[in-house]
Amino acid sequence: MGIHYNHKSKEGDRKMQKELKRQMKQKARKQKKMEIEQAELDELERLTRPDNPTSTDKTTV
Repeated sequence: MGIHYNHKSKEGDRKMQKELKRQMKQKARKQKKMEIEQAELDELERLTRPDNPTSTDKTTV
C-alpha cells in the first residue's frame, strides 16, 4: 500500500523533471542547429569574398 502512495505522491515531481529534461534537450538541439547555420554562413562568406581574408585564412603577409 505504501508503494502506491509514494508513487502517486511523486507523480508531479517526475513530470516536472521530465519536462525540464525535454526542454534542455530542445535547447541543446536549437543551439547546435544555430552553430551549424552560422558555420555555413561563415563558409559561404569566405567563399564569396576571397579578397577579404580572415584571420584564419591569410594568404598574404
